[in-house]
Amino acid sequence: MWRIWVYGAAALLAQPAARIDVNIPAYRLEALMGDALVRTVTLAPGSAKYPTPRGSFAITSIEWNPWWIPPDSPWAAREHPTPPGPTNPMGRVKLNFRPMYYLHGTPFERSLGTAASHGCVRMANGDAVAIAQFVERAGGVQLTNDEIARIAEDTSRTRLIELPNPVPLEIRYDLAEVYGDRLFVYRDVYGIGTRSRLADAYAALAEAGIDTTLVDDQQMRRLVTRIKQSGNSAPLDSLVGFAPRDQRAAAPAARRLVAAAPACTLVEASW
Repeated sequence: MWRIWVYGAAALLAQPAARIDVNIPAYRLEALMGDALVRTVTLAPGSAKYPTPRGSFAITSIEWNPWWIPPDSPWAAREHPTPPGPTNPMGRVKLNFRPMYYLHGTPFERSLGTAASHGCVRMANGDAVAIAQFVERAGGVQLTNDEIARIAEDTSRTRLIELPNPVPLEIRYDLAEVYGDRLFVYRDVYGIGTRSRLADAYAALAEAGIDTTLVDDQQMRRLVTRIKQSGNSAPLDSLVGFAPRDQRAAAPAARRLVAAAPACTLVEASW
């Protein structure tokens, strides 16, 4: 059973819309209900040669136990169609958001946390199943919880489920971000950044509402040096030694909270 923190009665009554958020250089996918974080997933986006498309999309359908049909591309010239099963490159399930591009499971879990695919977004099969079930419920599929569970348990039958209400998907390429109470900086895996990583880091702090004149520049320069595969991070308190507490609000956290509601309630959901 998943737990969702929903802040304030207003959020409970409003039944906020579901959405999926991906940040490519962070190798992270998030499932959200309104501003409440439901699940975080480590992913493998497209490589620099075959980049994952960026922008605003919508997940329109889900295919369980898909066949893999090699695309008409030189890299797949010697490949053959693969039926559902443990060696299928699509894994257990794929979520369609653009022709020939999917969020999907994978048998190649060692690739997660790297830019390794041919443009799609890979997830561990267990995560892909959970995200697919979340999207089914959020997308208004007329199935009971038991029916949704039985579909996921069937590992052989191919089944396409159209979503009455497509679920928004945002694919970002943020090279620096304030996430929780930390500042993160990432490698420019596609080589498309237009600023230095130091400038990206300062811009992320400014977007989070932090007065950058109070930031320790030496700490910032250390942060953006020798960025690891998974990215570098530092607590905001170590970077902004004298900032008032209300200037340290994290931007992603703000996206997940209902600002007007001071109280929080733990909601149990069988997603």
